[in-house]
Amino acid sequence: MSTVKAHYDGTTFFPIEAMDIPKGKVVNLTIGEDDTLSPDRAKRLAQLAVINGNLERLNETEPLPLEFDEILAQRVNFSRKLDL
Repeated sequence: MSTVKAHYDGTTFFPIEAMDIPKGKVVNLTIGEDDTLSPDRAKRLAQLAVINGNLERLNETEPLPLEFDEILAQRVNFSRKLDL
């Protein structure tokens, strides 16, 4: 059994120290009253949670087809002649 200290932003627990816990693992939490998170740190952790959520959703998308690399490798000129 391990004890994990974490901050809570209202929806998510953020461990203070990294731990190797398998994804989907069910854990038991004991809530202590000893520490309080500063509002600034809570805001930054909430922003980090949004970024992490976005990255997780990106990992769930299908990879781009090989043709995408070929299209990017082609040089495209976007210059436009202006009549002044």
